Amino acid sequence: MELLLERISNSEQKWLKPLYKHTKTLFEKTHLPSHDAEHHLRVWLHCRGLLIELHKAGIKTTHDTIDNAIVACFFHDTGLTLDMSERHGLLGRKLCEEYFNQNPKLKISDMVEVLEAIEMHDDKSKRVSTASTHYTMKTILRLVSAADDLDALGYIGVFRYLEIYLKRGIPEREIPKKVTVNLRNRFSNFLNTYSGLHKYSEKEKFRYKETYDFFTELDSLFYQDSIIEDSQLAVFKTLKECLVVKHLGINETIEETLRKSSKAYELGYFSKLRNELEVTSALLLE
Repeated sequence: MELLLERISNSEQKWLKPLYKHTKTLFEKTHLPSHDAEHHLRVWLHCRGLLIELHKAGIKTTHDTIDNAIVACFFHDTGLTLDMSERHGLLGRKLCEEYFNQNPKLKISDMVEVLEAIEMHDDKSKRVSTASTHYTMKTILRLVSAADDLDALGYIGVFRYLEIYLKRGIPEREIPKKVTVNLRNRFSNFLNTYSGLHKYSEKEKFRYKETYDFFTELDSLFYQDSIIEDSQLAVFKTLKECLVVKHLGINETIEETLRKSSKAYELGYFSKLRNELEVTSALLLE
């Protein structure tokens, strides 16, 4: 384990801050707090966690794999700065190619695999096309895809789905059902590859249920034309108003809501969301 952690630390020292800075620059003119540089950092953290769990299961990882994974994590959703549709993977691939063309001294061992992972990370059919083996569990495509899926769970998942679906112009009442379908697909793909990591996958099932239950209840409230304000509806309205209408950041949204709201459900949600988000900022301070 010490060797793996040393390899991860070496990769992070080389890549983390430059890639984070570059990703932040790419998102400067795109207001998308749910998928910005912090999202890419969180995806790397999930990917790092997967690498550690694979090591515990006896599946070893090379230094090259770690380098390739961190690069793919930090470019996988950058295409959203150009197009918020589901074709953003191809554009992210092109942005990654541009970055390495502009920085010829930077090298990774398998650019082809990295570019494929960026382009195909959101393609469900590609991910389930082969059975899970020790080899496929550590391919860059599966690592990055699974890490991205894990960031769609929990309280962060609620805010991610709502912002991107609203900005894609999906009608409000259609969002909960579309989310639950997408969420099931994401988690099925994760389990298809990593269910053998029993303790890890069981922990993620809890986060999956948090997100699934939120949107199931929101769908019910929409369907009933509910006027129950202290509910998932309050969270939905606040995120829409702050992120989509006012173009605030997520931290501003959290702090403003916690300061002004008197709704118990809403206060609980944003407190837990703040706790989840605070975990990622620690990595950049190390």
